[in-house]
Amino acid sequence: MTSRMHAGRARGGLATALAGGVWVTASVAWIATACHSVACAAQATVADALAVQPRQPDVDCDRPTADEAAEATIKQEKVDGVTALVVRGAAGEILRAFADTNANRVVDRWSFYKDGVEVYRDIDASHDTKVDQSRWLNAGGTRWCVDTDEDGTADVWKTISAEETTAEIVRALRERDPKVFARLLPTAADLEAAGFTGDRLNELVARVGRAESGFRELATRQKQIGPGARWQSMLTPTPPGVLPADSPGIAADVTAYDNVVALVENLGADGRGTGQIYIGSLVRCGDAWRPVDVPQVMGESGQVADAAGFFAPPVASSLPAGSGAMDDERLKPLVAKLQEVEARILRGDATERAAAAAEQVALLEEIRAASGDADADFWTRQIVETLAAYVQEGLLPDGTTKMEALAEAASDDEPLAAFIAFRIAQARYSAAMQQPGVDGEQLQSRWFEDLASFVERFPKAPEAAEAMLQLGFRDEFENREAEAVERYRAVVAAFPDTSQARKAAGAVRRLESVGKPFLLSGTTVDGRAVSTESLRGTPFLVHYWSTDCEPCKVDLARIRELHDRYGRKKFAVVGVALDGDKARLTDYLSSKPLPWPQMHEPGGLDSRLAEEFGVLALPTMFLMDADGMVVDRNVAITDLEKRLEALVGGK
Repeated sequence: MTSRMHAGRARGGLATALAGGVWVTASVAWIATACHSVACAAQATVADALAVQPRQPDVDCDRPTADEAAEATIKQEKVDGVTALVVRGAAGEILRAFADTNANRVVDRWSFYKDGVEVYRDIDASHDTKVDQSRWLNAGGTRWCVDTDEDGTADVWKTISAEETTAEIVRALRERDPKVFARLLPTAADLEAAGFTGDRLNELVARVGRAESGFRELATRQKQIGPGARWQSMLTPTPPGVLPADSPGIAADVTAYDNVVALVENLGADGRGTGQIYIGSLVRCGDAWRPVDVPQVMGESGQVADAAGFFAPPVASSLPAGSGAMDDERLKPLVAKLQEVEARILRGDATERAAAAAEQVALLEEIRAASGDADADFWTRQIVETLAAYVQEGLLPDGTTKMEALAEAASDDEPLAAFIAFRIAQARYSAAMQQPGVDGEQLQSRWFEDLASFVERFPKAPEAAEAMLQLGFRDEFENREAEAVERYRAVVAAFPDTSQARKAAGAVRRLESVGKPFLLSGTTVDGRAVSTESLRGTPFLVHYWSTDCEPCKVDLARIRELHDRYGRKKFAVVGVALDGDKARLTDYLSSKPLPWPQMHEPGGLDSRLAEEFGVLALPTMFLMDADGMVVDRNVAITDLEKRLEALVGGK
């Protein structure tokens, strides 16, 4: 007899064994982790096998009716040279095949078929009886995902086509799930490997960050893509193009699409409507096509984060979704003029740039007035961002006054008011820092007062995460570590899934690291894998630095002296170079080689390497004993020799 479990139960703890050529059960189960709806007491049946479902959603495989299942058979066979338990339909077509690929008598591959052809498989690549990879095959598609924590959810896409990426974006909108969208986005390392470098890489990393935060807002706000919506096809006005390796900021040829649109069906109350989702640009990163923009539900008004394409000059400013600014005959002359003014800002001298900046703001104000109430929020934000940038650059000294007037007008709109207030504070602080004879200590005090006031006034605004993070760093600097930890934890609780939360969590980890193992792994500048775990048995130093940090370079000279004195067997060093420009870092290390490895990832202080331990300032140094335990999480270069003597014995 068979014993049936709840139909929705998750996989776990079930194993299948082969003994004497016969499939038998282990722990009253027959399929390793796959049997999340069935547990078999003795021998697998057709019903048991067909009850096993694909680990991932949206798998189009044969799903026999009860009558069809009654005519199916199940037996042990050889499939592609390996032993498998095979279910065949009445006509002899394969429906399922659960295989033991490494001959250890435990199932590690679960294959699902359609019309006799395999279209999907779940894989236990680590052979720990849990699915950790899933692949769509043949007519099923090209997707290949990795489930790193083996919890049934795709964590990383190894392979996904452009079409499949747009289908996943539709799914993310349909399910209102920002995590589905976030898994598609490229990491800084993905973009660097694709061929981007320098400022262009940093700009694209920031663009992706805006897409991630923008999608969270869109998923909550949009109403058109409902539970019944289905992806239909992908449209592109042109084939993919290539950014050649000799272009600015391009180290290797990059392949990308611009202006991608997904067609969607089953919309509306009757499920008969169709629609479009503007996807924007897609970049090929290895075998995966990845979005870099927040999608735009066509026909809605809202903000699109940086919709500029790769193969055309950027539009004067990112246009609001559905605004029709480029199609509105009243706005076309203004947008064209805006593009011309932006070109003058890029190539003019200081006087010309200041005049063009003022003209640009005036044009943006005209566009806002002409575009209607629906897009007023978008254009107001564009004006504020532009004014803030030019105030900080010194081009528009009166820009703060203009922003304050906009803030007063937006006082009844809390999200917009918060957006403006934060940028006023930033612009005021940056502009003051550039004034000759400024009292830095007094200015810093006022800056933190402004941040505290902002958090009190707008505790839920997205900008409050950054304000709280900086206030936490201030607490650290002033040796109020308990308050800093409390504030960092508040950031994590209030703003999860943000870069500020990742930094704050890392900062707590750093502040509480003494007496705990220091674990960090990554890739060196020259592409070698390195992990601090390999240094166990030797006291070691981890030095966070960058070529932009002059005190860091002074530290390097002293660290080298100590490294030479003790030798690498008694004192090891790992550098974490937080440069945004890898080419500049490489040039520096070529001219001044260092005898210890240098980890590097794109993003600088916003990179994963910095976020792991919440490194917010440079230089930062951790000193570990021979057991890999942190003995000092912020050792000063002047104290390093004395601390080393205590660990190594001064020899």
